[in-house]
Amino acid sequence: MDLRLLRKIPFLHALTLLELRRIVRIAREHDFDTGDTIFSKTESGSKMFVVISGRVRIFTRSHGKKRKTFAYLSPGEFFGEMALVDGHTRSASAEAVEPSKLMVINKADFKRLLINDPKLTFYLLRTVSERLRQANEEIESLLFRNMLGRVSNTLAALARRGRKFRGGVLLREHYTQQELADLVGTTREPFTRAVSTLRRAHLVDMHHGLYFIRNLDKLSGLCHPLQP
Repeated sequence: MDLRLLRKIPFLHALTLLELRRIVRIAREHDFDTGDTIFSKTESGSKMFVVISGRVRIFTRSHGKKRKTFAYLSPGEFFGEMALVDGHTRSASAEAVEPSKLMVINKADFKRLLINDPKLTFYLLRTVSERLRQANEEIESLLFRNMLGRVSNTLAALARRGRKFRGGVLLREHYTQQELADLVGTTREPFTRAVSTLRRAHLVDMHHGLYFIRNLDKLSGLCHPLQP
């Protein structure tokens, strides 16, 4: 495993060279093809993962056809740590949405890393706090926003990780309508209607297959909860 690559991973970038070499000794690389299941909801957790390349989807599925995607993870992001920390089963499923290379650390080694390095523990807590905040925002969105507000909220959240482009923001990843509908927690038809409304309002457009947010401030203005 390349030490230069490990230094680019936010979860590990604060570690010394000696500490990174220790991780190289305990970690393993695993390749997944598109559509491969990394783990399933309710499985016992014995490993945590860091995305080295590719993209991973964290999701759950109802007994029907409805799905909810919690996140798409890119290189440098980690997942699967919750079941290792609290001892419960997996709270969601994970799959590769494109060919992906993951760094895998088993439960015992992961716990030793946290005990021996406060920097890693702090970064883990900060990331978990950010994810909890995002989960709270999604619950609020489901309860208090209409479909247009929910779609706007999802696109605005993705835009915060996008890049500036022609006075707006261009999303960094390609998303299908179904992928975005799963992120919103709806089916494709209502999502498509909401996006059509946003395009007619000149708030959202497409650029070479990427979603282009023309005016992030106005789009964010549609994210406010409905007034009673």
